[in-house]
Amino acid sequence: MIITIQTTRVKENEENRSVVKIFNQKLLEKAAELQHFSLRHLEYVDPIFEDVVIYLVYNPKNQIRWYIANDVSAEISALILKEMNKLGMQALEQT
Repeated sequence: MIITIQTTRVKENEENRSVVKIFNQKLLEKAAELQHFSLRHLEYVDPIFEDVVIYLVYNPKNQIRWYIANDVSAEISALILKEMNKLGMQALEQT
């Protein structure tokens, strides 16, 4: 399975520039950690050629959340959910 981790950066303005730089850096670091270490073992799970795109975002309470951005099977979705829960990462509640 091919896993890609993307981030949705927080937009900065004059008032929040320094805080936003820290938030965006944390997103990038977490994405790199997930991509290269924490979820790397899933690359060898069948189906090997299925793509999974995971986005990391901040919720309104400034907590990092994730969601799967593309259509994947229920089995793959459940596997990603299980792995992210092991890492203490909560899914974004989409309404």
